[in-house]
Amino acid sequence: MIRVALAGQPNCGKSSIFNYISGIYQHIANYPGVTVEKKVGKFSHKGVDIELVDLPGTYSFSSYSLEEKVAKDFIVDENPDLILNIVDASNLKRNLYFTFQLLEMGLPIVIVLNMSDVAKRRGIQIDAQKLSQLLHCEVIEASAAKRYGKEAILDAIVRTNEEKNNYEEFTINYEELESYIEQLQLKFELKDGVKISKRWIALKALEGDKQVYKWIRHKEIDQEVAKLIQQFNQNEAMELEPFVASNRYSNAELIYHKCVVETKKGEKTVTDIIDKFVLHRFLAFPILLLTLFVVYQLSIVYGYKLTDYTWPILAKFKNFVESVVPEPFFIETNILSELAIWVVNSANALLNYIPIFFILFGLIAILEGIGYMPRMAFILDRLFRKYGLHGQSTLPLVLGGAFVGGCAVPGVMATKGIADERARLATILTVPYMNCLAKVPFYTLLLGAFFGTQMGIMMFFIATITIFIALIVAKLMTATVLRNKETAPFVMELPPYHIPSLYGVIKQALERVWIYIKKVVTIVLAVAIILFVMIQFPGVSSESKANFQAQMDSAIEKFQKSLQKSSYYHLVDSKEKISNLLNNYDKYRAQRLNASSQEAVESLDAKFQSQMGESFGFINPAADKELRMANRLLRNLSRDRRAIMQEIQNEKIENSFLGMFGKALEPVTKYAGFDWKINVAFLSSFAARESAVATIGSIYESDAQVAQRAEESMAQSSGYTPLSAVAMIIFMIFTPPCIATMIVVKYQTASYKWMIFAIFFPLMLGIISAISVYQIGLSFDLSGLAAMAMFYIFVVAVAVLIGLIPEKNINFKGGIK
Repeated sequence: MIRVALAGQPNCGKSSIFNYISGIYQHIANYPGVTVEKKVGKFSHKGVDIELVDLPGTYSFSSYSLEEKVAKDFIVDENPDLILNIVDASNLKRNLYFTFQLLEMGLPIVIVLNMSDVAKRRGIQIDAQKLSQLLHCEVIEASAAKRYGKEAILDAIVRTNEEKNNYEEFTINYEELESYIEQLQLKFELKDGVKISKRWIALKALEGDKQVYKWIRHKEIDQEVAKLIQQFNQNEAMELEPFVASNRYSNAELIYHKCVVETKKGEKTVTDIIDKFVLHRFLAFPILLLTLFVVYQLSIVYGYKLTDYTWPILAKFKNFVESVVPEPFFIETNILSELAIWVVNSANALLNYIPIFFILFGLIAILEGIGYMPRMAFILDRLFRKYGLHGQSTLPLVLGGAFVGGCAVPGVMATKGIADERARLATILTVPYMNCLAKVPFYTLLLGAFFGTQMGIMMFFIATITIFIALIVAKLMTATVLRNKETAPFVMELPPYHIPSLYGVIKQALERVWIYIKKVVTIVLAVAIILFVMIQFPGVSSESKANFQAQMDSAIEKFQKSLQKSSYYHLVDSKEKISNLLNNYDKYRAQRLNASSQEAVESLDAKFQSQMGESFGFINPAADKELRMANRLLRNLSRDRRAIMQEIQNEKIENSFLGMFGKALEPVTKYAGFDWKINVAFLSSFAARESAVATIGSIYESDAQVAQRAEESMAQSSGYTPLSAVAMIIFMIFTPPCIATMIVVKYQTASYKWMIFAIFFPLMLGIISAISVYQIGLSFDLSGLAAMAMFYIFVVAVAVLIGLIPEKNINFKGGIK
């Protein structure tokens, strides 16, 4: 098998080439011990097995970013047979800088001039044969977008591997530095198994890259390196590191002029024309906001509408599960049945958002493919830097819900491309403060219950305050717990605009959705089982069970007595028959709601008619007077059973381990106006934000004397005030990430420490903020709206003030300031 490392700079079309060559024969994982994504494709070409490993895109091997370290480590430690270097043919000169570093490693290389069609369209004519002679390796012209060059690339891989023993190593003459490189090479030996050029190791050491020390035997070499660097800096006009960079750029310029002819040089390109508006001093921000709004509108608003079509499918799956698990016998339920339905509900709550995620990831792929993502980062970097964030933090914050309605899961996942480790962690820790889609029902419930005429202004406060909170938290994090994390200069290329291929967009969106399903949902379901146990046990008392059973027996007796003189009494003359009838009635009603056409209704009726026989008349009485009365009595019995089971559920929740925990928190949370019921709702929301609304609805439903909406029941029966509601809203804004987000935080940081921090730090901020606002509101007799306005003004003022604090000089690795 030929093992090939796929390397290239960002925006060179590397991923497109990977997908083009490997097709469907690929899988995605992570590099061991880090959060960087690893894509591997395995396939055969002319009887030869090939494994293609897609390395992270990187501008150079300067060790500024995690991606650069991972790419370099893989090439040195994993010993690939050759490197497939993807180069943007329309930006050859810039790409050659990284190509030189790959060539100097001493491994066989095949260079692919991707986007050759774009280069030709711009009047850039590359002499691939001459370039091949100068770089001592095969050079192939290709275009992943236009689907040509695949066979030539694969043939070159096989051919280069067969001739690798005759590979002619490429070197750059660094003139004055050559003697220093030779001196250093004499001072060390490579470790066993390291097949990289010794000259390259010496050069990287002189550039200040201490990472290479792990591949040499003599650890004391750092003193010799420091000595040689000092001598060079004293003896030469330019310091060593910029000298090396200047030399590479000079060689790139020389080779470019020997191999390239530009027939349209000086003419304005489409990219130049578009960037006059996109990067305009005054237009850049409005265009950015419009772009983000379109992403939000298409993915969240219209994507959510698509769930109207996907939810019936998930509902049918739930109905199927309910049909195969043991049915309840009146109010006696099977614990395994409850667990199965709980797991299905948990899975459905997450799977229902897949259309939203697919559209989100597809739009991200389009923005990346077009080339707007780097420009978005460029526009916002100056502002975000004041708060310790990064231009590339923009997309994660938007996906997290900067416009109300995102999701922290894809938001945190989108941080993997941020090169600055400190800014990346700060972004991960601030994304959960955004208003994810799952928080909206909770806000809607409270606003409907306590702010009927003020919903608009309250929603404005909620929607915008989270941005200011995120900036404050990011500034605090980067000034304290993250201050020692490595930083990197903001190096962002603004590539030419491209039209991404539909195939690539769909494939990338599907890949990311699959990662979401595989890495998050499975873990969430495991945690959901734990939550199920915490809610189910220790359960209701024996005395309560007897009382509930007596209520049910009374309802059954009433039902039978009313039908005793009916000609259909023989169908309900035993508890077993009534139980089966009730279960079939409830199943029919649930499935009837999902029947979207007359044909579907007729098919459903036929199915139940076949299963139930004569007793189906209790469900569909038609014109029979006795059956219509029986149907009415059955509806009443079903309603009574649901009411009793609701009471059982409420008592179960109150007495459960989770309920006990909610009560245990009351001595603290009472100062924020929370009782144990709200505590339980917040605790249950850690599994999924929607659980908070479901729990509140469950708890307060039985308190109302008549059937009411949850917000009406809460407003009338809870004893809370608008001020209490404001404290709840503030706590929900700060509330820690849900389980899915916590798992992704662990996945992206590769650290349980940061996951735990992401839970408890916002929890502390949330309870302090909620208590402060509630107590100040009580002291000054503030209305709910006034308390929210006061908190909003305070947060905005703090954000502005800390943004004015000047940043200290940051020393980057490698001596850059």
